[in-house]
Amino acid sequence: MVTGPVDRDEDVPYGEDWQSVAETTAWAEAADRKRPWRAQFRDAIAEQVAALRPGARVLELGSGPGFLAERVLQRCSQLASYTLLDFSVPMIAMSRERLAAFSAAEFVVASFKSEEWVRSVEGQFDCVVSMQAIHEIRHKRHVPKLYRQVYQVTAKPGLVLICDHTPWDDSWRWTTLFMTEEEQSAALSAAGFGDVRVALSIDRLVLYQGRKVG
Repeated sequence: MVTGPVDRDEDVPYGEDWQSVAETTAWAEAADRKRPWRAQFRDAIAEQVAALRPGARVLELGSGPGFLAERVLQRCSQLASYTLLDFSVPMIAMSRERLAAFSAAEFVVASFKSEEWVRSVEGQFDCVVSMQAIHEIRHKRHVPKLYRQVYQVTAKPGLVLICDHTPWDDSWRWTTLFMTEEEQSAALSAAGFGDVRVALSIDRLVLYQGRKVG
């Protein structure tokens, strides 16, 4: 039985309809129940953001229902802005509701899979973060270009914090969607980030850290 496209460069189809209110709500309700250790990654990212200078600007790619943004904004009152970027209108609506009390929260409907997303955000950011979303570019061959774009919008000095899965097995789907630790680190380094390392790893969910210094 053929389980994937013959062309291994073909993007993996979406597993969910991210423009469906019902499907995005179901995902949000199940996310932490399915992987309760996600909270540890949010705490680790918030700790890093808390060390940024007062008035720092943060950009989150694939912000979903705003779980990470909520944790960061709860801890980091010194931020000038926290921009949530997601192509899912229902996800942005959920995050707007969740973050209504935080004046630093800003919202952008755009896809980081597109060429234009960098023009949908203004200026540069002291930190760019992503939580379990980079694989939504739907093929790892697109990731090096994405990280070059991330480098472009990162201030100097600046910090990048990327959390995503490694492949569950060696099947076409998982090895196409998800990058190994070595592939992630290599892509971040090739984009220009230095001091790239694994900051946290739990059950194939991994947090990578890098810095823009030169």
